[in-house]
Amino acid sequence: MAIVTECVGLDIGQTAIKAVRFRRRLSGREATDYFYRPLPFTKPDDLSPARRAKALRSFLWQHGLYATDRLVTAIPCHDLFVRTLSLPFKDVTKLTQVIPFEMENLVPMPLEELAIGSVILPPARFSNESLNNHKGSEVLVTAAPKDKVAEHLQFLAQADIEPSAINIDALALFSVTQYLRGEYQDVPDNLIIIDIGASKTTVCLIHDRRPVVLRTIFWGGNHLTQALAARQGWTFAEAERQKRTLPVDQMAPWVEPLVRELYITIQAFEGTQRSRLTYCWVSGGGAKLREMASFVAHQLGLSAVGPRQGFGPDSPRAFSIAFGLAIHPKLVRPRWRFTSSSADLALDFKTVCGEDRAKSKVSQSDMRLAVVGALLIGLLAIADFAIHFVLQHKRVANLKTTLQVRYEQVFGTTVAPGDELDQARYRIAALDKTLAILNSSQHKVLPALSTFVKQLPPGVPVKVRELTVDRGTILLEGETTSFEAVEKIKQAFATSHHFEDVSVSETRVGAAPNQVVFRLTVTVVHL
Repeated sequence: MAIVTECVGLDIGQTAIKAVRFRRRLSGREATDYFYRPLPFTKPDDLSPARRAKALRSFLWQHGLYATDRLVTAIPCHDLFVRTLSLPFKDVTKLTQVIPFEMENLVPMPLEELAIGSVILPPARFSNESLNNHKGSEVLVTAAPKDKVAEHLQFLAQADIEPSAINIDALALFSVTQYLRGEYQDVPDNLIIIDIGASKTTVCLIHDRRPVVLRTIFWGGNHLTQALAARQGWTFAEAERQKRTLPVDQMAPWVEPLVRELYITIQAFEGTQRSRLTYCWVSGGGAKLREMASFVAHQLGLSAVGPRQGFGPDSPRAFSIAFGLAIHPKLVRPRWRFTSSSADLALDFKTVCGEDRAKSKVSQSDMRLAVVGALLIGLLAIADFAIHFVLQHKRVANLKTTLQVRYEQVFGTTVAPGDELDQARYRIAALDKTLAILNSSQHKVLPALSTFVKQLPPGVPVKVRELTVDRGTILLEGETTSFEAVEKIKQAFATSHHFEDVSVSETRVGAAPNQVVFRLTVTVVHL
């Protein structure tokens, strides 16, 4: 792995662009270069992204900062959701899996719209509670809306910048204390860093060498300038000049909003942690105001840090955020250490979004493969269905042809056209019915009918209307010429030893002359 020897931290504010180039030679010798460019702040168009990108591009070309291969920018912490979670285990893999679910109920946005970054805080050094909870861990979790990160990257792309990392401005202030501590400075363990900019103030509250509060207060130097201009009737430029000459205590009423918000922040921290804050460090452009550091420290009841605590004249007071970005712990290692450590507390939202984009690309690739696979399966299914349909149709045609040939062989070719199968079924049913009558297993129907006919008396005309043979019983409905003829027929069957139970019923005169209709029932005894 190559040793990072140069890194540029870029702080893009509302009224100025600040950059710090940090270099370290192999011998350990370090060099820091500071670059500054004011931005116009007179018209609303001056704040347009296009104008700012153009100014940023000119600034980088002017100072040769495009030559570096490591450039770090920051997202303001007011665009983020910042939470500290206490979890009952230390396994990094488990923490990575659990943190999104823990954040789900703490942020008012869907998780898929957030880029979540986290750093595991080191255990508190002087807390008895940390000894009791040594199996657990505390994690500083930040969730940035993906559209904010995308907007930041798009702005940098307009200036032809591809950042190596994207940190948080308040966490960059904490990196300054890490660097000073690495330089063997006596940095306080409990400290609040107050970076006063033109439009906002960034706060990083450190307790037991851990960042516990990251906050943005929407009050900056421009608010003080505007208050002076309104009070004294000055122009904005004249009020800006006068602001830098007056002691801060003479402008205390207009600094009061900042002091009040800082006091609320400190009181909330002390009420939660039950610990007193001791020191404060005022940085940023607002730190250049006369007696600003001592005024804020006095108002908050804190002690201002100085050379004894490592914040001497050489410390990057006005460039604190840019310097903290330039020494990003994931890119710039401490002397003689070339691997990262779990104590390196810094975030990189570019990596988080890069992982999300990679997962999105993988998901899109998987989706495309799934669609192609589904189409192939669908085409194969259609082809299989078509083949089966053609084969089935051909098989049915062959069966119809064979059946037609067999049908013609059995029934002939003169049968009326129609469904051959239905016609065959009808013919077979008729044959079965006839055979059932003629081939009864219990009675010989044809001999019985022959004997029945022979028994009819000669000379008596009989016209058979209906003849039914039911096992051994013969039912005859017929016509004759007179009632005497009916009686002769009955006597002929009654005197025969082949029949018994002879009865005549429903004898009546027919509609035609000399017509008598009768019903005769006889039982065949034996033949």
